[in-house]
Amino acid sequence: MSYDLASLTKAINVESAVCDAQGSFPEAAFEALEAAGLIAQPPVKTEATPELLRLLAAVGRGDMSTGRLYEGHVNAVILARQFSRGAALERAERLLAAGGTFGVWNTDAPQEPLVIENGVLSGKKNFASGVDRLSHAIVTTGSMAERMMWLVPIENLSIDRSWWKPMGMRSSGSHVVDFSGVVLEDDWAIGFPGDYTSEPLISAGAIRFVAVQVGGMHAILDVTLDHLRRLSRCEDRLQQQRLAKMAIAVETGYLWLDRVGREWRQPKLAKTVIPSTAAARGVVENAAMLVLDLAEKSVGAAGMIAPHPLERLVRDLRTYLRQPNPDGAADVLGKSVADLEWAPGLGRATP
Repeated sequence: MSYDLASLTKAINVESAVCDAQGSFPEAAFEALEAAGLIAQPPVKTEATPELLRLLAAVGRGDMSTGRLYEGHVNAVILARQFSRGAALERAERLLAAGGTFGVWNTDAPQEPLVIENGVLSGKKNFASGVDRLSHAIVTTGSMAERMMWLVPIENLSIDRSWWKPMGMRSSGSHVVDFSGVVLEDDWAIGFPGDYTSEPLISAGAIRFVAVQVGGMHAILDVTLDHLRRLSRCEDRLQQQRLAKMAIAVETGYLWLDRVGREWRQPKLAKTVIPSTAAARGVVENAAMLVLDLAEKSVGAAGMIAPHPLERLVRDLRTYLRQPNPDGAADVLGKSVADLEWAPGLGRATP
């Protein structure tokens, strides 16, 4: 499998503004991913984690909504290959080979959680990203401690699109889906109860959305630099200072992706990958907020008005940064530091 990250970013970006305006699934972006072989065979083996994170950043640089959807597909492939056995694994691989696209939907509707009664599903999932185009989704049932995964076809399900009126990430299409009446089959089961919340996958897997966020930061730097160059403002010393700070922030994000990627790949560093991911979440959030502030100051009011590309990117990144439980992630890192299990420099082992 061979692909060029810069070319992939460009292809993904082509229709991103149109999809945002229409709230439509990024079809052209997924066609580019499929053409590169990255739908059926994303680089999800543990040793390929550094490559995967750079890929996700490149996708996010092209379009953050596409990055969100593709990260969900990657997550589903990882879970299916990690935990499925026998007929269930054969089915998942067969679906992927046929062009299937997956998602992972864990968030239950508060008043109607997804449950199983006599082998039949009832209830709903919120934040069902990509439901307008994906072929299957891993959905979860049961308590968090005993969460069970099922790879379910999503054709002909009842979808409520009325609530999805987000500030950003519009083309991720995260609607409410009703699974009531879906009869489960044995080869839909992914692993066993509790596999979904197993570590380090559930916590350190967050580094994948961090990678998409880094790509979003890079896109904002791209747009800001292009704006300043077109208006011949790059010689302004204050603008150069802003560009320098933005570039450092983006590079910092990439360095954290590389560090966590190395820790995923090296068994002797595995115990640090969860706190390192927590650290990366905090660093990238702070860096992204700095990039947003500097970009808004550099471009000015023009960047807040569509169709200027900064307007969409600001909305998307500000929305995508709001991932669950950032304070809990900081607690994990702090405890690891206090317990002498994590310290700066531990991730510098030779690749």
